[in-house]
Amino acid sequence: MRIVADTGPIIALAKIGKIFLLKSIAEEVLIPPMVYKELFGKIGSESNEIDRALNTFIRLKKEITLDKATEMALADLGEGEKQAIGLASSLGEDVLLLIDDRAGRRVAEKLNIATTGLVGLLVVAKEMGFVEGVGPLIEDLRHNGYWLSDDLITTAKRLAGE
Repeated sequence: MRIVADTGPIIALAKIGKIFLLKSIAEEVLIPPMVYKELFGKIGSESNEIDRALNTFIRLKKEITLDKATEMALADLGEGEKQAIGLASSLGEDVLLLIDDRAGRRVAEKLNIATTGLVGLLVVAKEMGFVEGVGPLIEDLRHNGYWLSDDLITTAKRLAGE
């Protein structure tokens, strides 16, 4: 499986020292140019983790060819979301789009692109044995300023069997 990632989940994983989960779960992790630019511009404590990932396993994919219908569907989104969804769309099957932006997820689902958010990725990581628990990671995310609704946390813990 390949993962195309938007900016937010990568930054959040880096903030809690779990960016390696992307590499563990997927055979390939791809990002479009705008996501690269947004990641490259990070100067917080997570910047070293992001730099390491960009230099080792996260690959920049520049060539994205979209049809007119896809371009129109993406018109109202931010540039990072547009490019991430466009990249996932251009890759066809066996791709998972990692995106937390609600509007972006809706558009991706209309384009029949498989999506998950950061919390969904953590649940998958637990199912695959890469982490012991989702709850502590969610708390760490919240502690580092990543907003997650109480309902989402309850659902994630239920799905993770916690």
